[in-house]
Amino acid sequence: MLLLILGAFVVLWAASHLTAAGQQADAGAFRTLAPLHDSGADVAGALRRGLPVACAAVAAVLGVVALVRRAWRDLAGALLVTVATVGVAVGLRELLVRPDLGGYGYAHQTFPSGHVAVVGGLCVAIWILWPSPATRPVAGWAGLAVTGLSALASVVTYAHRPSDVVGSLLVAAAATVAVSWAFDVPRRTLARPARDPRATGTPSDGVSAPAP
Repeated sequence: MLLLILGAFVVLWAASHLTAAGQQADAGAFRTLAPLHDSGADVAGALRRGLPVACAAVAAVLGVVALVRRAWRDLAGALLVTVATVGVAVGLRELLVRPDLGGYGYAHQTFPSGHVAVVGGLCVAIWILWPSPATRPVAGWAGLAVTGLSALASVVTYAHRPSDVVGSLLVAAAATVAVSWAFDVPRRTLARPARDPRATGTPSDGVSAPAP
């Protein structure tokens, strides 16, 4: 799975940045979303600014809960996946290039989006730290929705190209798979098995205690 995600990232970057057709498609997506920009740029901008703060606040609260529960592995995994997602995204943005193949859109290299990486990493951390295994899938789907909303807001405000936000989603997915495998997180709370009284040899099991 991890290799597939990494392969998809490389293909996305090469196609959208190193080919004229890919650059043109990225620029064309902005034109397609122009009506959303004209009607909802203010709302999208507010979401783009507010979602990282809200996600950080939720992750911080759940981090404190994890400390109280002594869920050290979940806490370490959540911290690592956040740092890895943001760090890798920001580092790749400095390393990767976008040559000018025809002036399609703005010339700056903004792949992958650091902003979406922050939201994606925090949403994964929230999923890992979620204290109830029964409702953790709901938290996961909510995190996906929030991350998708952040990605859309970045494109609608013209802060990032579509390839930028998809690249960040792939970085977050790769970090999630790697950390979940390495740390075996999120940890699942298992019910403690009921003690079988017959295993203790107590009088309640119908067996008389041995005479002294």
